[in-house]
Amino acid sequence: MSHLPANRKLLFLSVIAALLLNSPALAMAGDHPIGRPMYITLPPDRAAIQAAGAGFAGTTTVTHWSSSFSFGGKTFSYRMVGTSPFASTASTTTVSTEIQPLNFKFSNGKTVSATAAASALANGPIFLNTAFLTGTGQFADVYQRANFAKPIAGKAYHVKLGLPSMRTAMTISVPSASGSTTTVGGVLVGLVNINFINSAVTTIVKNGGFNATTLPILVVGNVFEYQNTVSNCCILGFHSAVTPATGQLLTFIYTSYPSPGLFSGNVQDAEVMSHEVAEWMDDPFINNVVPPWGLPQSSGTCFSNLLEVGDPIEAFSTPGYAVTLNSKTYHVQDLAFFSWLAHQSPSIAVSGRYSYKTPAKLTAPPPACT
Repeated sequence: MSHLPANRKLLFLSVIAALLLNSPALAMAGDHPIGRPMYITLPPDRAAIQAAGAGFAGTTTVTHWSSSFSFGGKTFSYRMVGTSPFASTASTTTVSTEIQPLNFKFSNGKTVSATAAASALANGPIFLNTAFLTGTGQFADVYQRANFAKPIAGKAYHVKLGLPSMRTAMTISVPSASGSTTTVGGVLVGLVNINFINSAVTTIVKNGGFNATTLPILVVGNVFEYQNTVSNCCILGFHSAVTPATGQLLTFIYTSYPSPGLFSGNVQDAEVMSHEVAEWMDDPFINNVVPPWGLPQSSGTCFSNLLEVGDPIEAFSTPGYAVTLNSKTYHVQDLAFFSWLAHQSPSIAVSGRYSYKTPAKLTAPPPACT
């Protein structure tokens, strides 16, 4: 399988896929798994970039805080959702959410529905209290408390998602030149060009009447994206930001909800959303630049210079793990901690770790890369 570009050194210049070594080829009808899942970083629109460059003065957007760290003689500024974990007073931030299900109708007359996926997502560990390794709560909130365990010690610090309101499903018609369907292990799968998805999603988010202080979540079922050709598949989700109106900066997430058995690494159900919601929380405007880092499997080669906490983990053979909620099993992704990306030693995360799940996949800050 042809790899998608892995160079993120020039921020905002291209759509980037987060795939690496030895990916199996895309499966054809009747075969499974499809291959290794991928994620991308879609740059915000130009107006969003300008708002970020102006420090968001006069801009309505999601509640966020800012700080900086130093490494190698340079200062790196960053913004994250919520309030600062370094503040002397504990605080709880709750971000309102809406789920917009997206059905895809293809030129062969087949439709891949998002109804079941949206319902399952709303009733899973992203929104409902679930028992995790370091505590019980929503996935992203528990992670963020572990991420900044040292500065929030003894504080009731939280960044939560409000229970989502569910919008009426929208149907997107995909022309034959932009996508098609296949059957994988008896499951109907839609494959769509990422450029078509990017255009359709941007239009929906900009014109959807969403409040800029909230988090819209666009959910699809077994619909996955490719870049240029179907062999460059499959992108499962992304987060980005747009400016629906002057003075507004709206962050959002686009996520699939894969059925079991479609992808290697046992990636399925809520795992895609878990990757994206953690990255949205720690890099909501896609502009948190950090020292360049390489994937653990090829650490000497620079892969990114963004504070994207899901990407350093996704290339492991099994990037996620199972959790149980209401007697049902869900899957979420392991994540890197801020201290890994910021080259902090010792780590300020829980138990001085550099990644969430034990045994830790990341045990020290990344080495220099070129």
